[in-house]
Amino acid sequence: MFSWESDFEEAVKTINIYSKKLQTLKTLRESGKISDRTAEFLQREFDNYVKAIEARKQTVLERLETRLREVQQQIDIIEKLLANNEVRFSAQEITEDRYTKIATALNYALEESRNEYESLREAIAILSRLPELISRSEATER
Repeated sequence: MFSWESDFEEAVKTINIYSKKLQTLKTLRESGKISDRTAEFLQREFDNYVKAIEARKQTVLERLETRLREVQQQIDIIEKLLANNEVRFSAQEITEDRYTKIATALNYALEESRNEYESLREAIAILSRLPELISRSEATER
């Protein structure tokens, strides 16, 4: 598990919960199961939470995008190191044993970096597709 995954999962869970709450509030209001006054009271409470959740979502998204750029740079460096290792081995600057050890370590690092990169891309896509609670909250008020 990557260090950013728990923040991501918490943000997604919270957004989904409040999305359901807002939809339920709208349904209850439209069906007449709660009065307009009660709905407005609950709406005001939800609005405060929604603003905090949207800010949190944006913060997590920015952190993920920053980490994505860092991992891309990491991948670029590892690929250059792998190429350099190939060149050094071809030029017989290093032994085959040393070449193999370095290549194995770098390939493992590259694989892990690519895995994290793909996980980050997926997380960013998911977070970006999540509903904008603020617009839903405003629609519920109408």
